[in-house]
Amino acid sequence: MLPGCLVETSRTISSIPIDDPIYPGGAEKTGLDAGLVGIILDAPNTARPRQYLVSFVGGKTYWMFANEIQPYMGEKNV
Repeated sequence: MLPGCLVETSRTISSIPIDDPIYPGGAEKTGLDAGLVGIILDAPNTARPRQYLVSFVGGKTYWMFANEIQPYMGEKNV
């Protein structure tokens, strides 16, 4: 998974958006539904060795672990 690749959440995830304050006064967690599509903006680095920066549809950006996202393979027929 590289920057520019489309991904989707692999399951429902509780997370803190990157634009929210982290921990001062207790940041509110938000939920991401399974199958939410986003684009990888940044790959893991020395500061965040196991996380990808992902911008999801709706404009929220999150640091995501590799087990929380998977490659987006297109629309699913239900």
